[in-house]
Amino acid sequence: MTPLLAVDGHHLLYRSWWGFSDRRITSRDRSRDLTGVFGFLAILRKTHLEVAADHEIVVVFDGENAAASRRDHDSSYKATRADADHTPIKSLRMVKDGLDAAGIAWLELDDHEGDDVLATLTRTARASNRAVTCYSGDRDLLQLAAASVTILTPARRRITAEDVHARHRVTPAQWPDYRALTGDPSDNIPGVRGIGPKIAADLLAGGIHLDDLRDSGRLRGTRGQAVTSSLPQVLTWRDLIRLDRHVSLNDPSTGKPTPVMPRAATILEDLRLW
Repeated sequence: MTPLLAVDGHHLLYRSWWGFSDRRITSRDRSRDLTGVFGFLAILRKTHLEVAADHEIVVVFDGENAAASRRDHDSSYKATRADADHTPIKSLRMVKDGLDAAGIAWLELDDHEGDDVLATLTRTARASNRAVTCYSGDRDLLQLAAASVTILTPARRRITAEDVHARHRVTPAQWPDYRALTGDPSDNIPGVRGIGPKIAADLLAGGIHLDDLRDSGRLRGTRGQAVTSSLPQVLTWRDLIRLDRHVSLNDPSTGKPTPVMPRAATILEDLRLW
């Protein structure tokens, strides 16, 4: 079966925009900054050619109201991102046009985060005995790592389920529990004060989850009390981090390898963006 290259579109767009900060790419009349779209298409083409040439590409973007459902459970979820520089989004329409021109399937569901869509595509691909490569630098996706699923970082490092355990001493299935304890600044999840990676891994040793901690005998001392007193909030954080693998969507994948993409410059020329 053709493997799937599931791409975190927003992550790649932001990386493309800021990754060329010392040399902006513009249209010939300098009226348009094309750095984001050029970088996106060039990096995607190179990644496909060099590490996933036999894969089918599907790109996933966050919906405009993606975080709304999680904010219903915790209003502070991703609140710090409101002050971030979202200039790269100006390139999003051009990126989508470029993907269409290259024949690359992409998905964006208004009320769903891209990570949940990636998780759903991964689940359905595995059900069809397809291997999956998730291309992203977002560590939330580490919970998807499995026998036939690897996470490909922007540095081209493939992370397996075994790698997750070797580095963090938890399994991918425990990742939401682990991050709820230690915190995730990018999503404005503070974690439990005094609980770092080592203690979190010790608490979860043996593959247990947050729900098992009360009866585990491990919540002793000051740190144990800190976890006990904040456990309801920690469980909420865990649910925010845990990906939804059952999003209702029309899977655009065909099961066939994606042909070699045209060069980024060629696509921009065809779209008359230069």
